[in-house]
Amino acid sequence: MILAALLPICGAQAAARDPSVPMMAVAGYGSARLVGHWFEVGQTPSFLEQDCHGTTAEVALRDDSRLTLKIICHKTSVSGPILPLDGVMAQTDPGLFEVRLVKLLDLGNLHLAVLWQAEDDSMAALGSPEGQIGWIWSKSAHPDAAMLDQAKAALVGAGYKARAIKLVDQAE
Repeated sequence: MILAALLPICGAQAAARDPSVPMMAVAGYGSARLVGHWFEVGQTPSFLEQDCHGTTAEVALRDDSRLTLKIICHKTSVSGPILPLDGVMAQTDPGLFEVRLVKLLDLGNLHLAVLWQAEDDSMAALGSPEGQIGWIWSKSAHPDAAMLDQAKAALVGAGYKARAIKLVDQAE
């Protein structure tokens, strides 16, 4: 039932990215670089995060070499009710992940690529080849503008339309 409701939304999200543009993950990427608390400071329209505000993600190492992903979305406003999205991330190649969301198993695995990450690991740009997800994650709720521009450029370089990338309001 949930999947049926999301299918029309999924089709609309693909327009955020031109699939003819090759998507290249960060070469030699180690999954431990994603570990930590992240603020979602930018995103493209996503079926996962309709009307989300103050979104954060927590990535943690597991005993089995995979990562645990916990996304917290506040519906309607930064102080609105919480929609939790929990999942598991498995690195399939350097910089490439398959994500399985626990409450949305009917979606199957989502594919994610780390397109860019700051040398100090303070910000990252992630995208999906299918275009359903384009995220900019930062360790700071209010990141440096120049670094944010680099993350946006990584998404645009991977085929995302610049006008589709929206900043995410954070409560802090």
